[in-house]
Amino acid sequence: MDGLAVAAVAVAFYIAWNIGSNDSANAMGTAVGAGILSFRQATLTIAIFVLMGAYLRGYKVMKTVGKGIVPEGYLTMEMAVIALLAAGVWVTIATVKGLPVSTTQAIVGGVIGVGLATHAPVNWYTLTKIAAAWIVSPVLSGLLAIVLYRFYSFVVSRIGSVSTIESLYKALAILGGSYMAFNFGTNEVANASGPLVGAGFMEPKVAGIFGAIALSLGALTFSYAVMHTVGKKITALGPISAFAAQFGSAIAVSLANFFGLPVSSSQSIVGGVVGVGILAGRGVEKSVIRDIVFGWVATPLTAVILSLAIFKAFSLVGLV
Repeated sequence: MDGLAVAAVAVAFYIAWNIGSNDSANAMGTAVGAGILSFRQATLTIAIFVLMGAYLRGYKVMKTVGKGIVPEGYLTMEMAVIALLAAGVWVTIATVKGLPVSTTQAIVGGVIGVGLATHAPVNWYTLTKIAAAWIVSPVLSGLLAIVLYRFYSFVVSRIGSVSTIESLYKALAILGGSYMAFNFGTNEVANASGPLVGAGFMEPKVAGIFGAIALSLGALTFSYAVMHTVGKKITALGPISAFAAQFGSAIAVSLANFFGLPVSSSQSIVGGVVGVGILAGRGVEKSVIRDIVFGWVATPLTAVILSLAIFKAFSLVGLV
């Protein structure tokens, strides 16, 4: 393996680790915030189901990220390294600040940046579909979470046994988190490995396993701050509202997976949490939401700028 290949693998590992650090809160932040699962239990569940999702269903989104934005043949190994590095730098900054930003947006921004830098034809139609999905997914997640919250509140109110209710709470948390983690592997792992697949360096299933392992390590080592933001800072979550937010966002991401669109699970889970927070009458912390939305807007633009800057720096020293 030559130096460029080593660099590509290292940067892909870095971005997947970042995804685990920042975005794993999307799968289990609500369950941890509601006190249903411990941090360790949550990260172990994430690792198992992310691996399954990446290996079994990750190929569709990998194809969109790796070949759908910039045509096949233009995204070389060097360009993949630049796109991933630009995304990783920004996501690390956001993670340190505890902001659940969209790694999807960062990767897409990085790919656009290298496309513009090399004057490659950018598929703006595909980008329009992706951007539309970014807007629709949190709204849809919020609506689905509201419907689920009403339904499960009705079901639980008809159960008389306290022990049965407690068991149901934990089962729903594990089910919802596992479903979200599976979708997380299906959609988010593609963000790290898609450029490597597009550059012809890895097959989709190998890339899925590689990305899932790195992502799981990120969830285990550096995800607590963002998990705390999602689980506790936006609104006060109970067991039913936590499940409704998780499951509603998971359904929205599943629909995006079906169409091969790299949506943001960060945006989806925040939409779900906001939806149930408003419905349950607990309200939401507007300042936290404002910071999160700012991160969503800034992420793709910052990634494009960083990608262009890194490309320029690499070209000055003869690396591209």
